[in-house]
Amino acid sequence: MTRSAMIALIGLAATSSIVVAARLASPSPAVAGPVMSELDYRDIQIGVWKKALAMDSASAIALGQLAGLYMQRARESGNESNYAEAEMYSRRSLALRENRNGHAFAALASSLLAQHKFLAADSVVRRLVRLEPDTPEYLAMHGEIQMELGNYAAAMQDFQSLWPLQSNLSIAPRLARWLEVTGRPDDARKLLERSLALAKMRRDIPREQLAWFHLRLGDIELRYGRVRSARQTFDAGLDVVPDDHRLLAAMARLQSLEGNPAKAIEYGERAMAVKLDPATLGTIADAYALLGDTAESEDYFRTMEVAVAGQPGAYHRAWSLFLLDHNRRIAEVLANAEQEIATRKDIYGFDLLAWALYRSGRKDEARAAMSKALSTGARDPLLLRHAALIYK
Repeated sequence: MTRSAMIALIGLAATSSIVVAARLASPSPAVAGPVMSELDYRDIQIGVWKKALAMDSASAIALGQLAGLYMQRARESGNESNYAEAEMYSRRSLALRENRNGHAFAALASSLLAQHKFLAADSVVRRLVRLEPDTPEYLAMHGEIQMELGNYAAAMQDFQSLWPLQSNLSIAPRLARWLEVTGRPDDARKLLERSLALAKMRRDIPREQLAWFHLRLGDIELRYGRVRSARQTFDAGLDVVPDDHRLLAAMARLQSLEGNPAKAIEYGERAMAVKLDPATLGTIADAYALLGDTAESEDYFRTMEVAVAGQPGAYHRAWSLFLLDHNRRIAEVLANAEQEIATRKDIYGFDLLAWALYRSGRKDEARAAMSKALSTGARDPLLLRHAALIYK
């Protein structure tokens, strides 16, 4: 493709973005018809860059843009096949050029992380940090992956150097997660509150991402017992994106914790209409059991089995905990937990292993695994509940 042709196509993409963004931000009441959704807008952007790729199949720029757009589309739609698309386009882009192609590296690492391919993501992000060591967002991604793998010493080194960048909305949520993992949930919550306030002031953030900031704050509020504040935060997020499946699933969990099974089912089924999620299926199954409808509860349990079979990456942890809490397939869960902990030694992996050992009657081994789950000082109520029962 000639340089002028590429510039023309980039201009077309930019012009389309400006026009559609204006419609999203301030639709005119005089214009007939529905307002375009962000997902429709994403499809237009993808179409533009596919035209660019058709004109030059060796364009690392077009391939990298498509990788990033499919990542965004996956988050907006809940369609996990988009992560595989993002992986494919980013790999093609990097095969053409690695230097000054950090965007494609980041999309590849993010797509692998979303598919629970943690070791592969680690390899990619290490390469990225070596190529572009002065980009703090890439270092934050490296720290995030180290947390997922249980390499906490490496994560600490990353996050200590990033501490002055708390106002960076790409870095702050990862810092908050580090604070929580190391036993400082109140500091994590305050950082997420500041991040949400900053996100609300930004006009360039997609509504899906703004909803995600509400989800992160509401989640930490809910897990640490601040139910009223969690509900307010989730409701505010649903005002931004009414059909956000993550927020709807969170509201289902909240209603279940408050003993409102009918409401839990209502929110859960709205979430499931967007994305089939094993954890939400478990919430609905338990809600039907509380209502005395064991047949419907068992139907949802069987649907969970199908959903987990289609999940990317390793054995789904939410499914494993559901099975253990309901005294089902304990030997199977334990075998999978032991296999996963060989390569992914994070505190939640050790918690799952400890809980599976406890359910198997192997109490001494459960205590040893639980001590590793608590080794970072995390005060997550789930870990503390398991520890209390195991130590007792």
